[in-house]
Amino acid sequence: MFNSYVKNKKTITSPDDLMKFTNVWCEKQKQTNNVIKMCGQGWSKDLSISESKAIMDAKLKIADITQHSIVKSEKITHKETSKGVVKTYELNADNILEEATIAGYKIVSKKVLKDKNGWRTMVLLEYKIS
Repeated sequence: MFNSYVKNKKTITSPDDLMKFTNVWCEKQKQTNNVIKMCGQGWSKDLSISESKAIMDAKLKIADITQHSIVKSEKITHKETSKGVVKTYELNADNILEEATIAGYKIVSKKVLKDKNGWRTMVLLEYKIS
């Protein structure tokens, strides 16, 4: 299904059409222990900007997998009142990505579609983990 559907697709006609195409396109997003494959997409009235957005979208997803850190804080309180002990629990976690470098990626495939009055670019990037 993938090859004929993606190969023959030229225009996005509705939000459902975009969702279906994205799901089929990103099905190729398989990874191994040594390689991450990530799909990205971008839309713009300018074709070049559309492609740049798609590449950046995929690179950000790769950076999130390879270079993020999670900062977690927990707070547990016990407060004694006339009615007994009141316990509270609070957990905060933030996903932080600072100054990521994604060098050496390769565009495995790219598809440009007409979408409304602009261009939608889909890319599949491959990034080798060293």
